[in-house]
Amino acid sequence: MRNRYDASSKWLIETFATELLQIAGVDPIASVKPVASELVQSRQLPDGLVEVTFTGRAGPVLHLIEVNTYSYASTANELLDDVLLTYLNRRVVPEVIAITLHDGGNVRVAPAIRVDSPLRHTRLEAGWRVVNLWELNAADFLPLRDPGLAPWVTLMKIDGPPEPVLQQCRDVIETLPAPGRKANLLGVTQILAGLRFDEQMLEKLFRVEGRMIESPVLEKWFRQREIAAYHRAILEGLEVRFGPVPEDVSAAVRVITDEERVAEVRRASYVCTSLDDFRARLTQPTSPANNPIN
Repeated sequence: MRNRYDASSKWLIETFATELLQIAGVDPIASVKPVASELVQSRQLPDGLVEVTFTGRAGPVLHLIEVNTYSYASTANELLDDVLLTYLNRRVVPEVIAITLHDGGNVRVAPAIRVDSPLRHTRLEAGWRVVNLWELNAADFLPLRDPGLAPWVTLMKIDGPPEPVLQQCRDVIETLPAPGRKANLLGVTQILAGLRFDEQMLEKLFRVEGRMIESPVLEKWFRQREIAAYHRAILEGLEVRFGPVPEDVSAAVRVITDEERVAEVRRASYVCTSLDDFRARLTQPTSPANNPIN
């Protein structure tokens, strides 16, 4: 039900895999190598799959990292899919880490899932580490030495005014010698911090030569994830109302990337009377009078 293989989401996990593993308490890490996606029975391995080499341990250990902006009820099922895909391809069960960036409501990622066969003689079970960034203490990572931790620390629990912690994040990023990496890291930090802090505060902290840090690649990533979240909300709403959503309906929703069209489909999911009715509404042309997502 999700847009599994978004290229910019893959970039995010590959770029920050070491820091995300560190945040999850995985150590002592000697090296991290992203695993290239491969075709498996016309499907792909998860983009968040990495090989982690540990100090004092022979051979790498597969880790699967899932990063969600908010918690979704469907995440456990999606993680089970990813575990099975990895096992089918590698004959190894990966270590799984589910990271959620921001507290978006009452839903929490389940730490495990069990699926039984109709007669209950066979079952699938899987479990994973669940990391909710807002439940971690930023103080445990301060003073900040690793620039790669800066974006994630902004989403952790901060005791007292947030400005000094955000300034530390900015300062450690400024130590990077490579201008391109520095700009991207500032962009990631600005975008993720925007999940919880107001624009005025971020404008003061992230201005460079009189302007805000701009990173078109990261802005595109964030927008893609936002649209994917709407896809997921639409499909979860349909499942609650009508039961399992057919694959053709799920695929038709997930290929929609135009904001106005996503908004129309979202409204259609509220008022449709059946899955067939919703399927018919998907084929209707876009109305120019409709407003974009709000």
